[in-house]
Amino acid sequence: MDYLVSDRGFNDLSLADLLRARDQFHAHLLHKANVVGTAVGRYLIRTTDPYPQRGDVPQPATTKKTPRTIENSEVRDYSWPAVIVFVSEWVDDAAFREEDGEAHVSDYIPKTIYLEDGRSVPVCVVLAPLVESAPPPIDPTTLTFPSATSSGPRLSGGYPVYIDVQKGRHFASLGCLVTDGHTLYAMTSRHVTGEAGEVLFTVAGGKQVRLGRTAAKQLGRIDFERAYESLTGKNITINLDVGLIALEDQRLWNASIYGVGSIGPLADLSVYNLSLNLIGAPVRAHGAASGVLEGRIAALFYRYKSVGGLEYVADFLIGGRGDKTLATHPGDSGTVWVMERDDVTQDRMPIAIQWGGAVFAGETARLPFALATNLSTVCRELDVDLYRGQGIAGFDYWGAVGHYTIGALACGLVKTAALKQLLQLNEDRISFKLADLTVAVDNVTTPGFVPLADVPDKVWKKVKTDKTKYGRRGPENPNHYADMDFKGPDGKTLDDLTKTAADLDAQVWRDYYHAVGWNAVSERGLLPFRVWQIYKAMVGFASTDLARFVAAAGVLAHYVGDACQPLHSSYLSDGDPNRNRDGTPSASPLGHGNGFGGGVHTAYEDGMVNAASVDRLIPGVQAALGSTHGLPLITTGRNAGFAIVKLMRSSRSKLAPIKLVDAYGALVAAKTQSQAPAVLWQKFGKQTIARIAEGSRVLAMLWDSAWVEGHGAGTPEAFKPTRLKQIYEDQKFLPSVALGQIDQFL
Repeated sequence: MDYLVSDRGFNDLSLADLLRARDQFHAHLLHKANVVGTAVGRYLIRTTDPYPQRGDVPQPATTKKTPRTIENSEVRDYSWPAVIVFVSEWVDDAAFREEDGEAHVSDYIPKTIYLEDGRSVPVCVVLAPLVESAPPPIDPTTLTFPSATSSGPRLSGGYPVYIDVQKGRHFASLGCLVTDGHTLYAMTSRHVTGEAGEVLFTVAGGKQVRLGRTAAKQLGRIDFERAYESLTGKNITINLDVGLIALEDQRLWNASIYGVGSIGPLADLSVYNLSLNLIGAPVRAHGAASGVLEGRIAALFYRYKSVGGLEYVADFLIGGRGDKTLATHPGDSGTVWVMERDDVTQDRMPIAIQWGGAVFAGETARLPFALATNLSTVCRELDVDLYRGQGIAGFDYWGAVGHYTIGALACGLVKTAALKQLLQLNEDRISFKLADLTVAVDNVTTPGFVPLADVPDKVWKKVKTDKTKYGRRGPENPNHYADMDFKGPDGKTLDDLTKTAADLDAQVWRDYYHAVGWNAVSERGLLPFRVWQIYKAMVGFASTDLARFVAAAGVLAHYVGDACQPLHSSYLSDGDPNRNRDGTPSASPLGHGNGFGGGVHTAYEDGMVNAASVDRLIPGVQAALGSTHGLPLITTGRNAGFAIVKLMRSSRSKLAPIKLVDAYGALVAAKTQSQAPAVLWQKFGKQTIARIAEGSRVLAMLWDSAWVEGHGAGTPEAFKPTRLKQIYEDQKFLPSVALGQIDQFL
C-alpha cells in the first residue's frame, strides 16, 4: 500500500469541483486545435466497451479505439464525473509522439487536469463537429396551431406564437404560464417577444388571434456567478432569452402544455441541490415546430462560444433518448421542458426553457441538441411564480390568507394594555384589515414592503442574490414544519421524545433524524426551535428596541400559523407515502406528494381555505374568539418552543392528518377533485376554524409573555414600513439556520 496516496476517487468530485477545474483550464482548452466547446457531466463510455469485471479477474488487453462520438458512447451507472471537451477532429495519441507529424504536442488535450488541492479531474474528449450551415426556414404549414371553439380559441403552452418584424414573421413556442400575483403571463423566447408593448399572435381556426403585449419583464443574459452564487465561473455569462406576454384574456388559457398535459410543481434547482444526478434525467416537451420531444439531459453548463473574452454558457445541453436523435428545429425556442418519470415521482415538473440549439455532425446523420435555461433561475430573476391553474394555487397563497388572519386577530387578544396599543398601531404592518384580506394579498410582492406575517414565505424563502440579498432559501425552509408523528427505528416519534418542556432538546432531535436517515437540511424540520429563537429575541427587544420587537412579533405569526395546521406537523403532509394512489399498500415509501391522497396539502390549505375565507372561515374564527387569549403566560424560550409542540399535538389530535388524506384520496379516486373545496369544507370546516382560533390565542399569549418577561417599555408608535423592511431584510435579524446550528440562538 502506498501510504502517501489519497484514496479519494473520481466519484468524490462534485459539480463545483468540475466547474472549478474547467474554469482554471478553460483558456488552455479553447486555444487548442479542434476544440469547439466544453461542458461538465459524466464520462461517456463507448457502447462496445465491456462492463468492468470484478475481483481479481484480469481485464482484457486494450486495443486501439475508434474515436469517441455522441453516437457510439453512453453514460453508464458507473460513469465518473468529468469535464467534457467537444472537438471537431479526432487525433490519436500516437500522432502527438511523431517528430514530424502534423499534430503539435501543445494541442494535446490531457486525460486529466488537476485542482489546486492536488485532486485529479478526468477529461472526456468527444468527436462532435458543429454543423454551421443554416437550417431551412420555418414552414408555417407544418406547425400545430390551437383549435377554435364557439367560446374562443383553446390556448396553452406548446403552441406557436409569432410576431411580424421588418417584413418577416418570427415564430417561437409558447412555454408555460406564470404570474406575479397581479398579471398572468405566457412565457416564451425574448428574441420573438421583442420590446415591451409589442403585440403577439397565434392562429386558431384559420384566423389570427391576438394573445397580448410584450411585458417589460424580460431577460437577456446574466453573469454566471449571479445565477449560481457559490459556483466558480469568472467571465462567464448565461444566455436566458426569456420574454413574457401579458395576456389580454386569461379565460381563454389552460395552464397545461399541449402535448405534455398538466404540469407539476417547479423543479426548483439552485446551488443547494443542483448536482450531476441530473445527467441522464429524462425530459419531455412539445415544440411548436417539432411536436413531441423526448430527450435526456446530456451535460450541464455547455460553453459554446467566446466573444471579447466573455464566455457564453447554456445551463442544459439536452440530447436524444436511447437511439433516437432529438428532432428539434427552429421555432422550438420558448419550449418548456418537464421531467418525465414512470413512477410518478417528480413527474412533469417544469425544469428548463429552450432558447436555441446546437447541431453536431454524427457518423451517419446530423445530431441536434437543445440549449436550455434553468427555469428556477428565470422565475427568480423575473420574480414570478409558475401558474398551474385556479384549482392549484401556490402554497404561499394559503400562507398569506392563513397567516395574515392569525396575525390580525391576535392583535386584539393580548392582555397587556401598552402592548395591545403598540400592536394595534402596527396592525396594518403585521397584517391587513380582514375585510380587505383576500384582495390585498394578491398585491404583496417583493421588493416592496411585505406585511410581517408573511415575510418568512414571501421574503426569506427566496434565494439570496445581488438582487435579493434578503433571501435565505435553504436553511429557512425547515423552520416551517416538523414531522412529529413519524416513528423512528425504536418506534418512537418526535412527539414521544418531547413529552415535556424539559425534553425539548436540539441534540435529541438531531439523534432522532440521524436514526431515521434524514440527514439533509431540508428533511430536518425544527419549527419549535425557531419559535424558541424568536421568543428569546423578543424578550431582549421588549425594553430596548420596539421596532425590532414589532418586526419579530409579526414574523412569529407566520410560524405559529404553520404550527396550528395539522399537515405542517405530520409525515402525511401531502398524502400517505405508504399507499399507492389507488389506496393499495406500497412496497416501499413513495416520494413526497406521490402516495395516496397526494395533493391534499394544496387542496386543503389553498383551495378550501381560499374558497371559504371571506364568508365562512374568517367570520367563524372571529365568532370562536373572546376578548383575550385567556391562556396563562409563560417564561423562557424553551417553554415558548414547547407551547408550539403542544399546539401541533392539539392540531393533529383534533383534525387528524389521515382523515384529510383519506377524504382527498377518495376524491382523486373518483376523479372529482374539482369538488374538493366544497367537500373538504363540509367535512372539516369547523375543525379548521378551531385550529386557526387556537393559533391566534397561542400567538397572542406568546406576545404577551415576551413583553412581560422582557419588561416591555417605551412609547407605542406606528413604525414606518421602510423601517420595518430594513429590519427584516437584514440577514442578522433572527438568522435562519439549520438544526445543526440552532443551539447558539437558544
